[in-house]
Amino acid sequence: MERPTALDPFVDQTCREHALVVGIGTIACAVGYVGTAVLVFDLSVLDHGGPNLPRWLASSVASLACWGVYSVAFVRGRGGPVTSALVYPVSTVLVVPVAIRWLTFGPVWSAIRDRITWVFLDVGLLVTAVVLVIPGLSMFLFVLSVWGARLDETRIRNWQRRHLSAEFREAFVDGTETESGSFDERDAR
Repeated sequence: MERPTALDPFVDQTCREHALVVGIGTIACAVGYVGTAVLVFDLSVLDHGGPNLPRWLASSVASLACWGVYSVAFVRGRGGPVTSALVYPVSTVLVVPVAIRWLTFGPVWSAIRDRITWVFLDVGLLVTAVVLVIPGLSMFLFVLSVWGARLDETRIRNWQRRHLSAEFREAFVDGTETESGSFDERDAR
């Protein structure tokens, strides 16, 4: 079974470098989560029975730290174009805070059972997911916007040729340019 083209890594990197990106993103998420809780409140606010607001604040900072690392990795051509942008950071921010709480305070099986039972009706779970994803995704888009604004078309092309595989460029980059180019020509007539 082949890996989908969208999950291809950036070219010219070793498996060790790729794993290092994921490791650094995981560490940044954990440090942001625990560090915010300890510096602003107390580690006990991360306990399962604690108030939601401190956990949400710690989760937001963890999300920003995590996506910050992955956005720098993306700009440097590390990880993968889709994995560094979406797959790894979402997975990291969804797993790391839960893992930290479980390792520190132990799992709460009744809460897991309740969340599975009421997953579609649990507003707190939805808010937690939004708090984990939106700040970091905003950070990622901001970093890429600033970085992209500093590059001209030639430098963007060079970056794409250097870091994206030919298959990925053909499937996701070149196809959209051809479509947009023909669209512009039709509009000019």
